[in-house]
Amino acid sequence: MRIALISMTELPATDVRVAGHPLAWHQLQAALDLSCERVIVLADAPGPALAIVQREAERRGATFHAVAGHRPLSGLVSAADTLVVFGPGVLPDRDWLVQAFGARAGIATLPADSAIEQGFERIDRERAWAGVLATRGDAVEALAGLAPDADPIGGLLRVSLQRAGGTLAVPDKWIDDGRWAMVTSEGAAQRYQDDWYARHVPAPSLSRPGAALAYKLARRLLDRLGDAQRSPIMLAASGSVLAVGGALAGYLGWTAAGLGALTIGSMLLSSGSALARLAGAGSPAVERPWMSHARRALLDLSLVAIASSPAAFENRWTAFAALMLVGAIRLSLEEGAPRLLRPMSDRPLVFLLLTMFAAVGVLPGGLAILALIALAVRIFAPRQRS
Repeated sequence: MRIALISMTELPATDVRVAGHPLAWHQLQAALDLSCERVIVLADAPGPALAIVQREAERRGATFHAVAGHRPLSGLVSAADTLVVFGPGVLPDRDWLVQAFGARAGIATLPADSAIEQGFERIDRERAWAGVLATRGDAVEALAGLAPDADPIGGLLRVSLQRAGGTLAVPDKWIDDGRWAMVTSEGAAQRYQDDWYARHVPAPSLSRPGAALAYKLARRLLDRLGDAQRSPIMLAASGSVLAVGGALAGYLGWTAAGLGALTIGSMLLSSGSALARLAGAGSPAVERPWMSHARRALLDLSLVAIASSPAAFENRWTAFAALMLVGAIRLSLEEGAPRLLRPMSDRPLVFLLLTMFAAVGVLPGGLAILALIALAVRIFAPRQRS
């Protein structure tokens, strides 16, 4: 069995967060990528960060244990097990870990000259410990002679070095590239986080300003959250209520107010979706496809309901134009859709324009013009190459 040992007893492991998650959460993802079936966390006391890591481990099907020192380890790790140890604050490249530690034990190392100044621990004249090692489970027996408050991570590193365990060199340029980091402060977390987002959840293009704004709002919100997994649901619920309320208001004749509420609701829904993607970056937990379809359907039906108001419009041509616009929006989401059509997929932007049209009393014509322009672009503009 493969077992992961993660420490949350030092300050960076509990107080500093990256992408809304404790550092131990990211180490847990690396451990699960290495097929660790059991996760042991060293923690002085229960707390919110420990609870987040426990929920994620159990959600992913791993057995979770939290211990306050090294003495309980002997009852949780057998000699036949492989123990994967993560040093406090290290955020490794998970793809490299799977390749390097997939079927063997060893000590990950970095060149000392560049690694020591980043906070990594020197192990000899030329090398520093890169913060991850894999060793046989019987190594925990060597910790029996340590004092109860001794650091088991450091003890296991010394045991592995005394056993002359093989070393696995991490590319030194990855420290500069942000693929391998030692995070010991909020500043270091912010620098790593920027690279993390760029790799996993890049910002939308400025051709979709509403989506780009929602992404920025989600980033700001995520940095202030205690638990990044629950807030997307609150945003989605708030956005859905506003969309439904806007549809009802618009159908009763308050067209501009209804479209204004729909615009704000679509922004909240877009922010919630962006927040879910940001919070789930690096984890298999991704937004379910049906949720995306349901969100789009709610917004589109709300627009059609507003355009179908018998109190505001004498005939059905406005509703027909709204249906045509909905079709154009859907076409803009196709893979390979023309670049010029991309802004049409930005519902907050489209609804804002429609709110402005409604405010000056030209909503039917605005719906028709937007739909015709979008369909003309879809027909005549060159498609994007995949």
